[in-house]
Amino acid sequence: MNILITNDDGINAPGIIALAKEVSKEHKVIIVAPREQKSASSHSISIHSPIKIKEELIEGLDCKAYSVVGTPADCTQVGLSFLKENIDVVISGINKGPNVGTDILYSGTVSAAIEGAIYGIPSIAVSMDVDYEKDDENYSKAVKWAIKVLNIAKEKYMESDVVLNLNIPNLDERDIKGIKICKIGKSTYKTEYILLESNEEGDLYTTKGTRNDIEKDETDLYYLSKGYVTLTPLHFDFTNFDILEKVKGIFEI
Repeated sequence: MNILITNDDGINAPGIIALAKEVSKEHKVIIVAPREQKSASSHSISIHSPIKIKEELIEGLDCKAYSVVGTPADCTQVGLSFLKENIDVVISGINKGPNVGTDILYSGTVSAAIEGAIYGIPSIAVSMDVDYEKDDENYSKAVKWAIKVLNIAKEKYMESDVVLNLNIPNLDERDIKGIKICKIGKSTYKTEYILLESNEEGDLYTTKGTRNDIEKDETDLYYLSKGYVTLTPLHFDFTNFDILEKVKGIFEI
């Protein structure tokens, strides 16, 4: 298969390199990723600024790679529309940190995969929980799960408009309990604003968010915390079909 690999952590992030090394052993891989860190870009695209594209040589990889001064969704667009490589699957990741709960709405990793699904390409988003106090994450176990899901999807479930959102816990491989297919949970943030400086142009703040997980049972938040890999099918259609007829009856007058 022809596989486009992208991310939001940047083209030199260890997660994307580890993934590309293994996937390219069995498939033709092309990498299109942001030149710099673009986490939490959500589904933004560049419409008011130019996009810069550069072919890159990444040590240890024998596949074409391009960096983009733009967003993760831009990168998917470049791979599908500009380079025109007849892509069969988009894989976004491996992200440093999980993308679970309502964090998927902020995630550039998930959005890059959703961009693929919007254009009819089966897509997978892959993220791994990490210890943010350290900088020694090993993505080998996440790579194995990504390839396992890719192989199963190829044989049994390759839907063009669905994103498979895969999250791997921060555990030794032998301690992972298995995989759970589940819905997303709900998480909110208590945001602290820390003043850096104040002048005539305004006040400059940095922010620090503390996540509060809500409705954890039977969700990706819950199962990831219990040591399971989680897999959630996502769709870009946000319509709430359960209340569509009710709302129609209220507002169609």
